[in-house]
Order: sequence, then structure tokens, then C-alpha cells
Amino acid sequence: MSPQTISNDYTLIKAARIFDGTGSASTSGNAILLNNRKIVAIAPAGELTAPNHSNLTVKDYGDSTILPGLVDGHTHMMAPGDGTHGDITGNEQDDVLLMRALQNARTFLHAGVTTARENGAKNKVGFSLKEGIQMGLSEGPEMVISGRPITITGGHFWYCGSEADGVDGVRTEVRKLVKEGADFIKIMATGGSTWSSDPLKPSYTLEEMTVIADEAHRFGRLTAAHCASMQGIKNALDAGVDMIIHCVFEDETGMYEFNEPLAEQLAAAKAWVNPTLHVVQAGIDHTERIGYNRGWLTKEEQASIDSSKASLETRNESVSKLIKMGVRMIAGSDSPWGAYPPGEFVKEMVALTKAGLSNTEALVTGMSHAAESIAVGDQAGTLAVGRPGDVLVVGGDPTADLNALWDVKDVYKSSLRIERPV
Repeated sequence: MSPQTISNDYTLIKAARIFDGTGSASTSGNAILLNNRKIVAIAPAGELTAPNHSNLTVKDYGDSTILPGLVDGHTHMMAPGDGTHGDITGNEQDDVLLMRALQNARTFLHAGVTTARENGAKNKVGFSLKEGIQMGLSEGPEMVISGRPITITGGHFWYCGSEADGVDGVRTEVRKLVKEGADFIKIMATGGSTWSSDPLKPSYTLEEMTVIADEAHRFGRLTAAHCASMQGIKNALDAGVDMIIHCVFEDETGMYEFNEPLAEQLAAAKAWVNPTLHVVQAGIDHTERIGYNRGWLTKEEQASIDSSKASLETRNESVSKLIKMGVRMIAGSDSPWGAYPPGEFVKEMVALTKAGLSNTEALVTGMSHAAESIAVGDQAGTLAVGRPGDVLVVGGDPTADLNALWDVKDVYKSSLRIERPV
């Protein structure tokens, strides 16, 4: 760092407790000293001070908790989160999508998310979002981006611009994304909500999936696969994919079956799982609100609610079993996709407690585990000296009640306090 960029401004923050994001018990009596975008000290509050002749700001948050900034491992910043179907969003102009993405990114940051992985946007919207935030043109989390998800012709998210088929086609697309600056490669291993796709059927062949994973790894990029049914999970694991998203245990007929051998393969592979539980509940809540406001539900709406509730029940059951088998979970909201608004990442961590995690374990899925799973574990998700000063302060104690995360007192990104609307 050149002498011109060294700051003489220090910030000392203290509160009743500090949770460092690793899963260790919270500590009391300590404080954190921030300077030059970094955490420069964590020590007993009475022992911390800034160097002579420096400018020191002291913030005492009282009965609050200091945490690492949250890490949301699964976002789609271009989406409105109001129930608009993805095909409609995907038909919007890129400049409109980018404006919305910038607005959403600010909402995420104000809610305490200081790092987010973007799991697929149209054309170059994701790249522009990351660059704009890095340039200081707009505020938002540090972005880890896939750019566009790779999908078969007409497959899930085809409208984003990375349709690719065959071994040569998918290899070329991986190389193109890496050239454009993709931090990781997102693969649509099955269909999804896109009208022209089928979530119950695998999209790519195992050969194609293997080429995508191998090529990504050759360039030092992690991979993550959207898997809305079991054959997609199987293909992704056989291909060596690093993260399974959704991880739905349904066969090609839509029948739920917890496949023990597949679950054992998942555990043995040490692949991360991002189950995206709350996005299902958000869809249920949205449809129920429509019915409440109208005064009645159509048969189609009621059938959708019933189907989603049954799906959520089986997904909770399978995630609970996977947790007991030692499968590594991360929190990734999938927001603002579907009817899941931005700024409500807390709900995904709460959903994971319903599937069997403790409050502390759920916090870790949205902090150190999420950071590790998206290859930023050395920069985010943990409070430690030398790391970027990405800090969240909330009222109360989230290890006792995750809802304390809603009571955001302050957010710091790279040691700078974020101005948030009161």
C-alpha cells in the first residue's frame, strides 16, 4: 500500500459480545479496531487504542453482537423478487436489469450481506454489477459472479445468453466465461422454472457435465450445479462438481425418494449443498397473499400451494437426513428470485434451523462455511486480524435467537461504516 493511501482514521467498535463466524462460542469484553480497510486488532476493550496522533472514532453498541458481514452464497440480483416469472424478467432490457441489480445489491448490503455470490444474470449484467461496485459507482456486497449460467439450448435460464450443447460447445462456453471474468461456473444440470425446461429431467449428459467441470477446474474455477431432481445430482457428483444447488430428491416422475446411496456419495464427495429452502416458502406466502387480497384462491393457485407445501416438507426431510450424514450445508437465499425479496437472507438461515441445524450452525452456513464454499474463505465470513473489515452489528444475541439479525445497528464494509436509511 502506497503512503498516499494509508489512512490515519481508526474505528473502535465494541458490544456485549463478538461472534467470529467460525462456530466458536461468542466472547464478551472484547472490541475490534478497524483501519485501512482491515481488522487491525481484536482484544479486550480496555486494552485497545489507536496510535498517537491518529483520528479515533469509538462506537459502543451496548447489548449487541458484533459478527462478520453475512455471506449469501446464492443471489440473482437482476430479479425483482415480487413473484414475476423468470422468463418475463429475462425478456427485460439489460440496462433495466442492471439498474435493478444495483438497487438490490444496495438492499443486500444494508441488511448486513457484505459478500454475495451471483448465480446467473443475463448477458453481461453480472459482470457490470461487480465492476460498478468495485469502482465505487454504487454500493453493494463484494460480488462473486458466474456471469451467465451454462445451459442446454432452451434449458433453464437460456435467456441469459450461454446456451451450449455437446462436448465442444460446453468447453468453448466455459473458456468464454473465464475470459470475460467469471469467478465460478454455474451449470444447469436439470431444468427449472423456465417455461421451456423440465426440472425433473437432467439436461446435460454426464460426458458434457464432466467436460464443464474439468475445464472450469483447469482454469482454477469452482463449479456449482442447479439440480432440481436426482439424476441431475448424480450426474453432477459423477462429473466432480463442487456444489449442489437445490439438491431435490425427486425422480423423473416427480416422486420423492431419499436415495441413500446418492446421499452417501454426496457426503463422500465433500460437495457443498445449498438447499434454498425459503424460496419455496416465499412462493407459498406470495400466492396466499394474492388469495387473501382477492378474497379467494383459484383452483390452480390452491393446487400450487399444496404442491409447494408437499415439496417443502420433503425437502426439509431430505436436508435433515443429509445434515445427520455430515453433508456440508451453506446458506444461499436464491433471492430475489421468484417471490423472495432482497434483504431477507435471514429467512434462509432460519429455514435451515427447521431442517435440523442449531442457531450457531445456521449462522456459520451464512458466514465462514458460505465463504469457504465460494472460494473467499480467506477474505470473508470470519472476524480475524488482517481480514477486510466487513462487520455486522445487531441488537441482541443471534446465537440465542436468529431473529436478532433483523435488528441491524450498523454495517461496515472494508472498515467503512455504511450509511443506511433510518
